[in-house]
Parts: sequence; C-alpha cells; structure tokens
Amino acid sequence: MDKKLTGEDKNNILTMFILTGITVLFLQFIYFPKVMEVKKLSRENKKTRSDIAELYNFIGGQENLKDNIIKARNYAAILENALPSEKEASNIIKQLNEEARDLKVSVISVKPRDLSSCTDTQGLQLNISDHICKSMPINLSVEARYQALGDFLHKIEFDRNPMMRVNKVEMRKDINILPKIKADIELSAGVLGE
Repeated sequence: MDKKLTGEDKNNILTMFILTGITVLFLQFIYFPKVMEVKKLSRENKKTRSDIAELYNFIGGQENLKDNIIKARNYAAILENALPSEKEASNIIKQLNEEARDLKVSVISVKPRDLSSCTDTQGLQLNISDHICKSMPINLSVEARYQALGDFLHKIEFDRNPMMRVNKVEMRKDINILPKIKADIELSAGVLGE
C-alpha cells in the first residue's frame, strides 16, 4: 500500500525542517556563544574575587584600607632601601664594621666573595623593577662575648637596611681571649645589579 503525501503533510514536514533549521541556527549563533561568554565571565569574576581577597589579605581588609595601604607603601619603601645597588656593595661591609664596633664585637677579618644571581624556587632569575637581584656572600671572623655576638647576629638577621641573612656560624673557645669567643660567620647580603 503506497501512501502518498498530501499537501498538508508536505507543509508539516517543511515546517519541521524550517523549525529545526532555525533552532540549529539559534543554538549555533546565539545560545552557545552566550553560554561560552557567561562561562568566561564567570571565570573572570572568580579570578577577580580571588585577586581582591588576596589583596585584602596582603593589605589587611576593608575596615582600615587607607591606613593599611600607607603601611604597605612604607614597608615597600623600607624594602627598596634594604637592597643597595651593586656599586654601593662596599657600604655593606662598612656598615657591618660599624655595627660590630657599636656592639663591642671585634672584627678580625672580612672576606667578601663574588656576587651571584638570586633565583626563585624554579631557578628563574629574580628581578625588582629593572634590576637583577644578586647576593653578596661575606665571611666574617670575629671575637666577642656570647651576649655581644648574639646581639650582633640578631641585628644582622632582623635589621632590614641592608637586607642580610646569616647562613652559618661556627664558634670556638680560645683560652687566650677568655671570656670572649671566636666565631666565623657566613652571611649573604642582597644587592641590586644592572
């Protein structure tokens, strides 16, 4: 039994094809692009919120935002001064000698070594603005009382101008200089290179 399509059936099929075509065009050119745009904006929104939260964590919240920004600027200025230029590296040794003298620590010898580049945990060169961060290793031999030596090491570690780090301390008694002790100190000072 052959069934012939009537004009009404043809119109229904044609209407279905047209509706399907319009739906496909709508999905292709309007709906899917908008869904992708909404997803992209959602990701950007999450990142922006995360950045703002990180900024508030760094600065200290919305309540005292102005005061905290001023504190952050002052801290940044201190850090900027904490890293002298490579040309001023000799001033670090001069300052170490002055601090030792103020704390009654006798400096026997100072041996600066060659500057080396500072890298991050992935081995990439650290930079501040347009300057390369470098480290200047210094070996000090000193004589002092325990208390004076402790005060000197504390000052080196916690004074931020210039920024230094104590890497190693070796102390030994010498009966010829009692109650003082001898100490060899390995430290590194941060400098900014060209």
